Amino acid sequence: MVQKELLLIKFGFLVIFVFSFGCSQPKDNKIVNVFEKVNCEQIPNDTIFQNKSTLKLRNGIYYLNSKPYSGFIKNLYQNNILKSIGSYFQGKQHGIIKTFFSNGNLESLRNYRNGIGYGQHLGYWKNGKKKFDFIYFNDKREGIQKQWYESGNKYYELTFTDDRENGMQKAWRENGKIYINYEVKNGVRYGLQKSALCYTLKNEQIK
Repeated sequence: MVQKELLLIKFGFLVIFVFSFGCSQPKDNKIVNVFEKVNCEQIPNDTIFQNKSTLKLRNGIYYLNSKPYSGFIKNLYQNNILKSIGSYFQGKQHGIIKTFFSNGNLESLRNYRNGIGYGQHLGYWKNGKKKFDFIYFNDKREGIQKQWYESGNKYYELTFTDDRENGMQKAWRENGKIYINYEVKNGVRYGLQKSALCYTLKNEQIK
């Protein structure tokens, strides 16, 4: 079972980065959704349970027998259903970390490089519908960040550059009515923001 889960993780990792990100374009590309593939070849196929007495978490780093742990860490619910599994290198999150609901449905899939958010982060509601689709570059939001209501309706689409709003920002009520629709240029917002009318926010700087 463990070997099967490891193969599924590695396959999911390959699919995400081949089809979503690629391997060649730089960060300053205006469509910021392409990242260099995280190299996980140095991670051994060893897997241990998170509740192992000799596994300790200190300052965000996992230690096994007082040494930074490299391998996979697995956590189960009380009924032995998989709760989470992820890859670590030198004690830090590196590669894909998956979490699951108690019903077995995927809850989240997040990518890391040396303990830092890097690449696509996906989240799902318990009913299996997508909850969020975020992009990070070195732990900072980049490109279009999307979120959905549990019903499956859109909640928002926000655009970021270097963790700052930049470009179109949109949000909808669950009934589909848009209530945020503005653009950010040079730190200034232009457009609809929690209002029934479209207007320009003069001299308002984005922090």
